[in-house]
Amino acid sequence: MAKFGDVLIMIVAVCLMLWWIWRRFDRWIHEPPGSRLRKLANAGGVEPDAAVDLLRQHGFDVLSGKHRVPLGVKVDDGPVQPTRLYFDYLASKEHKYYLVKLERSRQPTEWTASGLRERLLVYALLFPDCEGIIIADPGDQQVRTVRFKVEDGDG
Repeated sequence: MAKFGDVLIMIVAVCLMLWWIWRRFDRWIHEPPGSRLRKLANAGGVEPDAAVDLLRQHGFDVLSGKHRVPLGVKVDDGPVQPTRLYFDYLASKEHKYYLVKLERSRQPTEWTASGLRERLLVYALLFPDCEGIIIADPGDQQVRTVRFKVEDGDG
C-alpha cells in the first residue's frame, strides 16, 4: 500500500509542477508590451544631480537611474563569459519611455550614423518599446534624442 501512496504523491507533484510551468509560460506570453520598462522604472531610485536637472528642464520625468543589464557571451564551445551593459537613466515624456546615456569626456559620442549605430543600436534592440535613446551632456547643457528606423533595402 505504501507504494500506491508514493505513486499518488508523485503524480500530484508532477501535475502541480506542470500547472505552475504552464501558468508562468502563459503569463510570459501574454505580458503587455513595455512591462520590462515599467519594472525597470520601479527598480531604482534617482539621486538629484546636474544630469537629472538637465533632463527635467527638457520636460523629462526621470524614473530610475544607474541600470546594469547582465549579459553572457559564449564563443564556439568555450565557457560563458559574463559582461554588462550600462545605461544611466530611464526617463519618460508624454507617456513614452527613453533610455538615457550621459556624454562622457573619455568616450565622446561619434555623431555619425555608423558611430551611433555601433554605440547605441544594442539598446534599441534590447528595449524595443523605448521611443529613443537620449544622449545628455550636462557640461554643454545639451540633450539629443537618437532613434533608429529600419529602412527597406534595394538589394
